[in-house]
Amino acid sequence: MRKNRLKLALWAPLLVAALLVLATACGGGSSDANADAEGESGDATATEDAGTASEAEKIPIVWANYGSSQMAPARADQFSIEYIEANTNFDVDYKPDGVLGNEADIMQQIIDGTIQLASIGTSTMSTYTDLLEVFQLPFLIGEYDDERAILRSDEANALFEAAGEQVGVRVVGRSENGIRHFANNIRPVNTVADLKGLKLRIVPSNMLTDAISALGAMPQSVAYAETYSALQNHVVDGEEINLTSVYAMKHYEVLKYMSLIGMYPFPQLVIANQAWWDSLTEEERETILTACQMGADELFDKFLPEYEVEATAACEEAGMVFNVIEGAERDAFVELVQPVWEQYAAKDPRIKALMDYAISLQ
Repeated sequence: MRKNRLKLALWAPLLVAALLVLATACGGGSSDANADAEGESGDATATEDAGTASEAEKIPIVWANYGSSQMAPARADQFSIEYIEANTNFDVDYKPDGVLGNEADIMQQIIDGTIQLASIGTSTMSTYTDLLEVFQLPFLIGEYDDERAILRSDEANALFEAAGEQVGVRVVGRSENGIRHFANNIRPVNTVADLKGLKLRIVPSNMLTDAISALGAMPQSVAYAETYSALQNHVVDGEEINLTSVYAMKHYEVLKYMSLIGMYPFPQLVIANQAWWDSLTEEERETILTACQMGADELFDKFLPEYEVEATAACEEAGMVFNVIEGAERDAFVELVQPVWEQYAAKDPRIKALMDYAISLQ
């Protein structure tokens, strides 16, 4: 009996230890397995929830452009939109080709806050403020390299900010439709005398009316969309126009002569509704500004040069005759519009500052 108790005393600790190891192994393994299973299930659920939340957080906004979707600014807009959508939760609904009306209609929708972004010519902005007509001053800016520097200058930014405050919008980007020249059906324009008496369609502008009149032509205000029929029906003899628009709007079908002179650029601004812009986070605003700057770089480096080459080939194939006005002949045009320059420079010191900067680049 004593021997049996001794054997039991010797084996008891070993049995207890074995039972403890077995219990720990079973319990621990079960606990870890459950934890792993729950973790995997939890991660999957979290991923699904995040994906659903991401989709739900997509914010639709509208970006309108009256211009043709084939032209360089529209391509720049699309380039910018891709960057915006990749770096924000905005889902941009782009509306080119005048789907939302003409530029005046689109401008009003931006001011009202019906749409968030729009690509608008500075000439349309000039309906609301005279600060931006400086970009249409004939022969002040005649080269794309100069324009690119001017649009990014402190002088231009001061004008954009002031004009935006007057209208109730924010200028967030800038691009270019194409520098303007003379096109008509009567004769090639080589000298000022060749322009005399021609009925030319112009962008609606008091300043341009004065300038074209000073050159001896007869300015006619015709809506952009009605210019083709006005040329076709001889309501006007020609127009001051960019080569890209002659191509995009098929004016080469109703025009004979294209006289390249580099009269003025036709900048297009990307503008935002001010209240909407103010509601954005700093990161969202910076993303949009960066996107528009990238789009402008692509426009000047690639989209616009390529489109002008394409436009020139199409116009020449259609039978249009090209000539270039340069040297002393061009200087005569510049001299005649100097009174308009002086009148406009006197309107605002910020306008004069931009003019002085532009002149310094010539």
